Amino acid sequence: MTTIKRISITKNFYLDEYFDKNTYNRFIHKPHIMIGLLDDRIVRSDQMLRDKFGVITINNWWSNGNREWSGLRFYGSPQYSATSQHSYGRASDKIFKDISADEVRKYIKQNWKELGITCIEENVDWLHSDVRALQDPNNLLIVYP
Repeated sequence: MTTIKRISITKNFYLDEYFDKNTYNRFIHKPHIMIGLLDDRIVRSDQMLRDKFGVITINNWWSNGNREWSGLRFYGSPQYSATSQHSYGRASDKIFKDISADEVRKYIKQNWKELGITCIEENVDWLHSDVRALQDPNNLLIVYP
């Protein structure tokens, strides 16, 4: 029996944190396919936020948690939208263990260029950040649900 393993992609993040369980299990033996679907800018910015603020949860199905769709979302999956940055590997939704999403948003608003983040969502209990192209590259885009 083959044991499915976790694949490290940064010093603190694993590939399963960005993919749903079925996709991960389908491509576990070809991780380059999954890595190719992720924009490395979102992974880098997430790692920078983890370095600054500590433990972050994106998807946690690996540890029997209930988060499975906070990274990539494919056609037919819950919360899929053709216009969502999640559908293109450029977004993640995060929950921080030791700090509120509002506090992290404040930090991002001051440091978005250094972090490589181009958009955040307001008025939600989690942190949505993404690395989409901007119409105005001099201003962080803030969206609302």
